[in-house]
Amino acid sequence: MIKNILQIPYTIDKFESHEKIKEELLQLINDSDSENLEKHDDYYADNIYRLDWSQNTNFDRPWVKRLQPHFEKQINNMINELGFESYFLVATWYQQYMNSGTHGWHTHSDNYTGVYYLELPDETPKTQIVNPLNQTEIIDLDIKEGDIVLFPSFIIHRAPINKSNKRKTIISFDINIDKIKKEILDKLND
Repeated sequence: MIKNILQIPYTIDKFESHEKIKEELLQLINDSDSENLEKHDDYYADNIYRLDWSQNTNFDRPWVKRLQPHFEKQINNMINELGFESYFLVATWYQQYMNSGTHGWHTHSDNYTGVYYLELPDETPKTQIVNPLNQTEIIDLDIKEGDIVLFPSFIIHRAPINKSNKRKTIISFDINIDKIKKEILDKLND
C-alpha cells in the first residue's frame, strides 16, 4: 500500500446570525418533536437527551425554516473559502446533551459534515476529531458558542461526555459540494 499525504481542510467560522436567532431557534427546538438516543454496545457509546435525527431530511420543520436563510449565506461563504461554488444540503438535525451526554466516535456519509454550536456553555465539551493519517492523534477543536465547523464527512469525530450540569445544543448537517469555483477550474484547465 502506498500512503501519501493530502492536506484535508476543515474550517471554523463564527455564524454571523448567531446572536440574532439563537433564542428563537432554541425555543423552536424546545417546542419541536424529539426522540432520545441511548445506545451502548461494542461499537456505540451514545447518550443524547433530545434529537430529531429521524426527521433529518424534513426541511419544513419550523426551526429549520427559521435557520435556512442565514445558514445558506454562511455555508456559501465557508465553501467559497475552500474553493467551491455551490452545495446541496442533504440532512440537518439538532442534538441536545445534558449531564453524561455523549456521542461516540463516528463518521458521516456525503462529502462534508458540519456542526453549528447553538448553545455551548464553557463547561461543556467541544467536538474532537481524529487525524486521518494518525488515528491515535485526537484534535480538540478550538470552538465556542456561535461557531460552525465544516469538515470532510469521513473524519472520525465525537462529542465527549458532558460532565457539566449545563445543556449543550448543536445543529448538525451533511452537505455535498457539487461545483468548483470557476476561477479555480479555469486555472486547472490552462
